[in-house]
Amino acid sequence: MSPTLPELLADFLLDISARKRRSGHTIAAYGSDIRQLIEHVRKDAPDLGAERLSVSAIRGHLQELALSGLARASIERKRAAISEFAKYLVRAGRLRENPTTRLGRARSSRKLPQVYSQAQVAAVLDRAGDSDFPAVRTRALLEFLYGSGLRISELLSLRTLDVDPRQGTVRVTGKGSKPRVVPLSRAALAAFADYVTARTKHVSALPAGAPEALWLSDRGKPLTRFRAYRIVRDALAALYGDRSSPHVLRHCFATHLLERGADLRAVQELLGHSSLGTTQKYTHVTAERLKLVHEQAHPHGEKLR
Repeated sequence: MSPTLPELLADFLLDISARKRRSGHTIAAYGSDIRQLIEHVRKDAPDLGAERLSVSAIRGHLQELALSGLARASIERKRAAISEFAKYLVRAGRLRENPTTRLGRARSSRKLPQVYSQAQVAAVLDRAGDSDFPAVRTRALLEFLYGSGLRISELLSLRTLDVDPRQGTVRVTGKGSKPRVVPLSRAALAAFADYVTARTKHVSALPAGAPEALWLSDRGKPLTRFRAYRIVRDALAALYGDRSSPHVLRHCFATHLLERGADLRAVQELLGHSSLGTTQKYTHVTAERLKLVHEQAHPHGEKLR
């Protein structure tokens, strides 16, 4: 009996974990995206063999997502996951061709990332206090994200030994298990030193002793991605609304470096982007900000709007 799509999906996820060394977060996202497709196919065909992964089935699923109001970027991400799955099925001899190659690719909306000005970021950091362990941790998280451009997942995977205060750097394992060394701002290093001191004091009061994780919850457990996201989002939302996220500080890191004359390829290395094209979106952000400054400051700026 031929394997079903759920069984093939399980094999595919093992394959990308072992062969492509994708992160656990990426594997979970691929699994969720493709299971949605399988559920769509299941509505019309109880037999879930690989042959059910047709052009019409995939197109119908993507159209259904679009009608539900899902953002174009999210739909394109799901399409990419389905395409990776289909490529695997072709290699495994379960499909003759990748059906997603016969689908039209959605046009990019070229939506620019949300970015705060340097003064706005400073305002957020100024609000972060140091009265207790949670406050010191919040400041350290904010300073680290803005001072290094790390992803929140990269930040939470750090160990104490990954930070070199003498060199002022942090050793990071990014997407695809690619290592890189990133310089830290002086403010990030100072906030990190304060956090380590507060962490030591915090752990000494715990009955279970010190856990291996660098970033800890109030109860001394490893800080989860969800909780870290909420901490940073709440700090940003206090001034700029609930739509803020930790990734905004990564955008600010890149944009502010370019505004101050940093080389685009250097920023690419700092962010851990495999493609320069991914980094180039920040040049559009800086161009838009310069246009805004021109319109606001130039005597004839009003006429250009």
